[in-house]
Amino acid sequence: MSNIFAGKTAISLPSLFAALPVAVVLVDRHGNILAANPATSVLQGHSPEAVVGRKVSEFHQDATRNLARDGWLAEAGLTLPDHEMVFDGRHYQVSVRPVRDDNGNVTAFVIAFTDISRLKRVEQRLSEANRRLKARVWEDHLTGIPSRRYLDAALAREIRRARRSGQTLSVVMADIDRFKSYNDRYGHPAGDDCLRLVAQAAAAALGRGEDELCRYGGEEFVAILPGSDLDGAARVAERMRQAVADLAIPHDDVPSGHVTISLGVAGLPPRDIGSQRDRDALIAAADRALYAAKAAGRDRVARTGDDGSSPRSA
Repeated sequence: MSNIFAGKTAISLPSLFAALPVAVVLVDRHGNILAANPATSVLQGHSPEAVVGRKVSEFHQDATRNLARDGWLAEAGLTLPDHEMVFDGRHYQVSVRPVRDDNGNVTAFVIAFTDISRLKRVEQRLSEANRRLKARVWEDHLTGIPSRRYLDAALAREIRRARRSGQTLSVVMADIDRFKSYNDRYGHPAGDDCLRLVAQAAAAALGRGEDELCRYGGEEFVAILPGSDLDGAARVAERMRQAVADLAIPHDDVPSGHVTISLGVAGLPPRDIGSQRDRDALIAAADRALYAAKAAGRDRVARTGDDGSSPRSA
C-alpha cells in the first residue's frame, strides 16, 4: 500500500519520507544508497538525487564497517545499537533498522541521522563546569595550590606507583617559622598574603613537572617528589627554603628579620617499597624531621636517615 489513510486524508509514503525532519537513507546490504530524503542534504551538502546509487562508504570512512556490523547483528536477531557520527563538524545520532523480505531475510537498512550537535554542546559545557568544580574541590582556595584532600589522594597514588616500579619516593614538609606571631603582629590579611607568596615561591622551586606542592593545613605544606631519594629531596628542600628567604617578607619575630621556613625530608627507599608503610607513616616521618629542623634553630632543612633512623640535619 502506497498510501496511509487518516480519516479522509490520503498521504503517500514518498511524501511522508520527504517530509521527515531528520535525514533518512535506505541502503541495501551491499552499501548502495537506494533512497534519500531532502534532509540528507545537510550531511554532506549533496541533494538526494546526487547520492542515490552511490556507496555509503563515499560519505563516511566508518560506513562500511558499521554496515557489516549491523548486518551481523540483524541476522542474529539482535537489536542494532545507536551510535554517533560527525559530518561537517556536526554530531549526529545514527539509528539503523533492518528491512526484511517476506521470508525474514534482511535486504536493506533504514538509517536515520538525528542532529544532536546542540546536545553535545550542552554536554561539553556541563563537562567543563564539572571539571572546574572538581578543580575547586582539589584546590586550596587561599593559596591556589592543591589542597589537603588532593595531597591525600596523590600521595596514596604515588606510593602505589613507587611500589610497582621499585623507585624511591620522598616528601618534604615545610612550615612557616613563627607564623602565629606573624599573624598577631601584622594581622590576618597580611598572613593570608604571606601564605600565598610562600606557597607560590616554594612551588616554583620544585623544578620538575611531576613534583607537586600541596597545602597540608595552616602554615604547613607538603611537597611530593616521585623518584627522588633523600639527597635529591634535601636539595629541593633547600631550594624551597632559599626561595622563601629571597621574598624578604618582613617578620620582626624571627632572627633573620624576614619570613623563613623550616623543612623536614623523608622518603621510601627502594628496599622499603612494598612494605606496610603507608602515606600516614611517610608524613609522620617528614613531620619528625621538620620538628628536628625547628629544634635546631629553624630556617633549615632536616631529614630522616636512609635507614629510617631519627632525623639529622641535611
